[in-house]
Amino acid sequence: MKCILASAHGEDIDSLLSMCDNYPVPTRKKGQVLIKVSACALAPGDVRVLAGHIFIQDPPGGFPYIPGGDISGQVVEADSNSRFKPGDPVVALFKLPRPLNGLAEFIAVEESLVELASTNIPIVESSTLTSSALTAMMAANKYCCKGNRVLVLGGSGGVGCFLIQLLKARGASFIATTSTRRDLMLSLGADVVINYKDENWFESSELRNNKQFDLIIEPAVGYDAWRKAMQFRLLKTSAGKFVALTADDALVEAHNWWQLSTVFIPMQWRELWTKVLPSTPQYIWHNGLNVQSGDLANVTKLVEDGTMKIVLDRVSPLAFTEKGVKEGFIIMKRRSAHGKVV
Repeated sequence: MKCILASAHGEDIDSLLSMCDNYPVPTRKKGQVLIKVSACALAPGDVRVLAGHIFIQDPPGGFPYIPGGDISGQVVEADSNSRFKPGDPVVALFKLPRPLNGLAEFIAVEESLVELASTNIPIVESSTLTSSALTAMMAANKYCCKGNRVLVLGGSGGVGCFLIQLLKARGASFIATTSTRRDLMLSLGADVVINYKDENWFESSELRNNKQFDLIIEPAVGYDAWRKAMQFRLLKTSAGKFVALTADDALVEAHNWWQLSTVFIPMQWRELWTKVLPSTPQYIWHNGLNVQSGDLANVTKLVEDGTMKIVLDRVSPLAFTEKGVKEGFIIMKRRSAHGKVV
């Protein structure tokens, strides 16, 4: 089968990724579903694994490995008692802690990570309805209440485009966001859009002259966003919540357990002390994709009923060629995507 192979860890995408034309088709194990891949949606984790920034995300089989993890496609083979049958359109989520094996013609995935895709949604677009859409749905459902004033830092990224729509559906009374794509953000439901290239979001008169926020969700910036939100008093003092979807440093590196502890302990401590001090906005680290049965199906329903639409980056879908995949990785590394890169 055709697949993309990563030869080593590093930053030079052009030299690390290559197309292989005769890689063995994976052998399906009991409890797995063999899928013919139609599309693979990229995410920051794909670049992080390639760079080798987090040691627990290293590919367990070493090099070369097949990158990518969020896919859509058609079932080729499943267990006799499976709820899936050959030909079923499906989406599949990667197995934590790392995305692997998605940029290939075939992939074997644990059945618990697979869900039927809607025939009303183009199969290529369905590949986006996994990690990013799930993260957005979980964050909106867990933290946003009707009538909340919400600020999303990085609204036009893969998570942000879904998040803005879901916050509006949850009944947020006012949504502000940072983005260079004003028209896109307004079309998704934002009320105010701050172009972070023209001004500092935390000094924007449109934010500081309005009421404080009930909720700030941060999918892209890191610790500096929390620091600025506190410094400029953008959150309500006692009831405000700051939800971090990333680590303090979005480009964090940890090559052993000690380094990993220095990344996460400060965030956990911050979450603890802000929780026990009633006069301080609460910091919340939204840790990972705790996917429950039915979550993938619920995300699909949100698109089918019109609550949420899929936004692809302008260059997507890219061709499944060495050039196309490299272009997608470069966009993700530059953090310049507006919508999902597929």
